[in-house]
Amino acid sequence: MGIKILVSGPVRGAHGALFAAASKAQSKIGPVAALFCVGDFFGERVDEAAVNALPDAPIPTYFITGGDVVDNDLADRLAAKNVRWLGRSGCEDVAGLRVGFLGGALGADFEDDAPADGSDSPHYRREDLETLAIASGAYRADGGMDVLLTSDTAEGASACLGDGDERRDAVDAGASAPLGAALAELKCSYHFAASQGDGWSLEPYRCGAGGFARLARLHALPRRGLAKSLRAFDVAPFAAAHFDLDTADGARDAALHTAELRAATANPYAVFAARKAAGHRPPPGLLKRKPMAAAALAAEKAEDAPAPAAAAAAADPPPRDEPKEFASFPTGFKSRGAKLKTETKIVEGPARPVYGAPNRPEEPAPWQPAEKKEKRQSIYAPGSSLANPSKKKRKRMGAPHGPQF
Repeated sequence: MGIKILVSGPVRGAHGALFAAASKAQSKIGPVAALFCVGDFFGERVDEAAVNALPDAPIPTYFITGGDVVDNDLADRLAAKNVRWLGRSGCEDVAGLRVGFLGGALGADFEDDAPADGSDSPHYRREDLETLAIASGAYRADGGMDVLLTSDTAEGASACLGDGDERRDAVDAGASAPLGAALAELKCSYHFAASQGDGWSLEPYRCGAGGFARLARLHALPRRGLAKSLRAFDVAPFAAAHFDLDTADGARDAALHTAELRAATANPYAVFAARKAAGHRPPPGLLKRKPMAAAALAAEKAEDAPAPAAAAAAADPPPRDEPKEFASFPTGFKSRGAKLKTETKIVEGPARPVYGAPNRPEEPAPWQPAEKKEKRQSIYAPGSSLANPSKKKRKRMGAPHGPQF
């Protein structure tokens, strides 16, 4: 069983109507652990009188601000019971749930430093997003939040919606790009944001990896007075998936968990970031050659387009025939001491030095048939008029007592 909570959109000062609706909802669904409010909580007028006029809440109420600002002094002097401001950004345990929060909206001062005393401001800064990521454990496999509260919607939430989806315009309205980039890394089970118009919800999507994969659900709630501005949810604290596959119940639970993850959509913020990276074109200086198709198309267009007379007159002189260069490249590598096979190619383009391997042997000269050397003949060859004195006939010596030949 999960923990029952209530979530409200921008209240804008209608605290009495909110607490009355919360009491009515609690009587129908049973005990509620907490009431969370996103968006403008006080409205345009935020002073000590407005804070003191805040009535007591029947349910522990936790809120973040939107365009309204609550400083630390006013937050500490809240006279109403069961009402608490969570802060600028961070993550803490509330009613048995891990709750992350980010107040304010995106402004032109996003890159400025956040207030050192932690006081509220209508715009969040980059430092606030980093604080939320670190506190929620976004950079750990086992990190994450059960509930995330923001007053801003994030860019990229509509990445997995169809082209004809009616929710696309509402989802993209006022979306924050820095928050969308952060949500590609943040992991949560429920994300509640303040909607600028009517409320909307998205299908569950996957976040996390391995045994810490979970389903995330995004709901944007409208301001107080519109339909579905106060909704009830049953949130189960996230725990890593550990199933005993040796038992029937464990195997069934593992199969159901895997089926839910497969049925869910991909993380829309990660999909949006991947599409954005794929569509990025590098500066022209980084591309030294055109694709073959683009080069052929450009050449075809240049041939079909008639050149004006002025352009022809001012045209550059025809290029000179520059000598072709020959370069040898090794095509194979053998054992030490063996010769390398080389392949000779013609290098087109302007004349420039060709650098080869320092130990490459010199190229052999083109093959020519070996010259036949005339056979060396002796001057004492047969038929010559000279006698060879070294060719003397030796006497055969017989036995000592025999005749000599």
